[in-house]
Amino acid sequence: MTDLANRTEYEEALAGKLSRTLTAQERALIKLLGNPPDMNNVPPAFWTDMTGALVATIGAVLTEIYLDSSEALMTSLPIGVDWALVNEGAAQWARSYAGDLVKGITDTTRRAVGEAVTNFFTQQQTMGDLTAALSRTFGPVRSEMIAVTEVTRAASEGERAIARQLRDMGVEMIPVWQTNNDELVCPICGPKSGKPITDGVYPPAHPRCRCWVNHELPKVRR
Repeated sequence: MTDLANRTEYEEALAGKLSRTLTAQERALIKLLGNPPDMNNVPPAFWTDMTGALVATIGAVLTEIYLDSSEALMTSLPIGVDWALVNEGAAQWARSYAGDLVKGITDTTRRAVGEAVTNFFTQQQTMGDLTAALSRTFGPVRSEMIAVTEVTRAASEGERAIARQLRDMGVEMIPVWQTNNDELVCPICGPKSGKPITDGVYPPAHPRCRCWVNHELPKVRR
């Protein structure tokens, strides 16, 4: 299968949703921190609510991408699979993975906020300096990076779902790593391009990875 047909639209949609959610959380955090800022002013409920909001933001989009990728591969094959199982798998994977992903995002954010507050005092910064530091943590660049990476991951997982069903039916598909094969391909992914995946490592290989997988049917010996 070629790359996800509407990848750009998915990336922009997810990045936009993430950016809006993170911006709202940033505003709430700055109010809680106070002036001078104090991490003790931020209750545990803030981080819990932040996690829940991000899971809701990300989970539905990942499910849609997973199913889109699964359907694209399935319709290109001469063999059918149980679509109900694919749907079930999409919901289960998105729920589980989004929870793990967001926990990592929240933990990273919490550490970055703590470091920014420490710098406020140790470097004799202003509230403007602190706000600027927090804007980098909650800003659109981070949202875009997460969106690109996770669109790649969900598309890859969707194809793998079809491959797993076919394996259960006795058909072992061959996963092949694909890149755009242009000047933007990184040194990590370039050597993988066009080669079968034999180590169990699938895209994304790094943040902002836009690689994809072609699952090929084994050649029939005559």
